[in-house]
Amino acid sequence: MTSSAGMTGTSGRPGSGGRGSGGRSATGGGGNTATGGSGGTAGAANGGSGTAGSGTAGGGSLSMLPLKNPAAPSAGCGKASTLTSGKKTIMSGGVERSYILDIPTNYDMNKPYRFFYTSHWISSTAEAVQQQNFYFLKPLATGENAAIFLAPQALPGNPNGTWDTSKNTDQVLFDDILAYVKDNLCIDTTRVFATGFSFGGMMTYSLSVNHQKDIRAAVGIAPANYNIYVPPKTHEPIAWMQTTGMSDTTCPWINGNSTTQGSKYIAIEHGTDNGCMVPADIPTWTSGPHLCVDFTGCMAGAPTKVCTFNGPHTNINSDPGSSANWIPQESWAFFTQF
Repeated sequence: MTSSAGMTGTSGRPGSGGRGSGGRSATGGGGNTATGGSGGTAGAANGGSGTAGSGTAGGGSLSMLPLKNPAAPSAGCGKASTLTSGKKTIMSGGVERSYILDIPTNYDMNKPYRFFYTSHWISSTAEAVQQQNFYFLKPLATGENAAIFLAPQALPGNPNGTWDTSKNTDQVLFDDILAYVKDNLCIDTTRVFATGFSFGGMMTYSLSVNHQKDIRAAVGIAPANYNIYVPPKTHEPIAWMQTTGMSDTTCPWINGNSTTQGSKYIAIEHGTDNGCMVPADIPTWTSGPHLCVDFTGCMAGAPTKVCTFNGPHTNINSDPGSSANWIPQESWAFFTQF
């Protein structure tokens, strides 16, 4: 079920976290997440090093680009790459970090690929995201739609496998990884996407508020705007979609009686930044299949989509009478409109 809707705004910062538990498959629990700062140069990864630019040719938000714009090849295009799929390491902020890279088997060094940055949930790993086929998006990325996927790993010493909650360590990691990938693989620099569930959704939210020059669109799956490092916000537009189960108590639609914490306030924040007509009362699921609301009046390159459903804290949900997980289907349609 899809609806369109129509300027109020507030933004938020969250209260209590929680682990939660994932949906009906090998998903994991809920949580917190972290991130911060922007910029940086790529560190050594697998013996290599690299630097890379970011953003559009004009340096502004990628949302300023028209839909279906021509690809913008990265510095790695046209160069034979020694990178392969699998677990890799990179030096970031003076610390060795790890990630899992997935490159199409028929990788073409002259084809600028979509690039997906997929952050894991709490008490989890990059391997778990890989096992879930990168939030079930990889099976949809076939033929001409083949894409490069990457799942970063939180610092091993962080409690419960969380992304950093008080400093910008993980935003620097994103900057370093993206710079390295741009220099060593052929990606479309105007089609870099971010997604993640729970704490990974919170990581995605954190990146979305200050990386609009690098990330074209982001999907927060059960995100929250608290228990996470939130960097200074640029309030530039970014294409944004989010999902929330209306019985989610880990990353709820509204956190208790808060007027700033919860996924509702993420929707209001991004909708406002994107120039949308944000409804005074955003429609949410009450019965039947999942409900996706497309805010109206948004900038052409910065759509804002809010999906709610009958369910708990999960990234796996099917509508009544269906066995299909609609979340990756809605996410893929959102990403591929660009």
